[in-house]
Amino acid sequence: MLAGLWAMLPLGVLLVAVTVLPTPERVPTHWSGRLPDASADGARFLSGILATTVVCTVVAALTAIARRIVPATWCRWVLAVVAAIGWGAAVLWVVTAWRVGVDGPGQVREWWPLLALVGALVAAVVGYAVHGRRVPSREELEDLVPERSRVRPVHEVRPVEPWSTEVESRTLKVLAWGLLVALAVVAVVVRLVGESLALSVVVLLTGVGASGLALLWSAIRVEVDESGLRVRSRVVPRVVLRVRAEQVAGVDVQELDPMKWGGIGLRALPDRTAYIVGAGGGPGMVVYQRDGRRLALQITEGDAAARTGARTLLQAAGQRLGEGSLS
Repeated sequence: MLAGLWAMLPLGVLLVAVTVLPTPERVPTHWSGRLPDASADGARFLSGILATTVVCTVVAALTAIARRIVPATWCRWVLAVVAAIGWGAAVLWVVTAWRVGVDGPGQVREWWPLLALVGALVAAVVGYAVHGRRVPSREELEDLVPERSRVRPVHEVRPVEPWSTEVESRTLKVLAWGLLVALAVVAVVVRLVGESLALSVVVLLTGVGASGLALLWSAIRVEVDESGLRVRSRVVPRVVLRVRAEQVAGVDVQELDPMKWGGIGLRALPDRTAYIVGAGGGPGMVVYQRDGRRLALQITEGDAAARTGARTLLQAAGQRLGEGSLS
């Protein structure tokens, strides 16, 4: 409820701001350097901002109403995105009207509108945090996890033999370098046509971040021991994903179909994450977590290796569950 109200609040803030700040006759819309070289009608600009916040308010209200039939994780992300757009639009209007009133439409520096991006980012983080993560009930987990794959308490503690396997994705490797080259070219072109340096830097940083993430996941090592499951990048020696043993509700081995899991490569959705490297999919581990999320990892060594990893993780999770039941 609070996340929905947070996403709908920008409309009220904007209506108050419109009564406090006079609507400028002209507002800057384009910068070729430090100062704007194009402008638009202030009233038309305000109508566009108002329309944006109204749409965000309607979407937030519908999402809040549909939270009983839509997965909570999907609602959380939708409300975070809507809050970012709505608050970004409101901040953009407030900053623009304020600076035009102070400096005039032809003297507003190019970095003032960038405050709207900061406001949008902060609003998204706040909305995501306020919503919180709904933990499914025991009955809901039992409906989600197949009976044969559920974690059961193991009171007889035995050493957990570590298991690991390596997986590589050529798709992500090509995507990483392709993104970096493409966005570097775009950044250079943007600078050559006279756009601001700030825009070129934003484009370049976006390319570095996206390609870096793809490169981290292009070659990984999946490890299972008594503490749980870890996915470690082989490009940079660091853990990129971890599922602790106490978070595991079940483990299954399935034939992973890219069409059912969102496609090839790394696919992160609100209720599941999948890492599939083959065009036709293949055997892999599906880890059911106690927060309702699923993690699917294709194991290129084959079905036997995937089943060994699943048994090891079930043993580790079962022993951790057994320790908790004894205490």
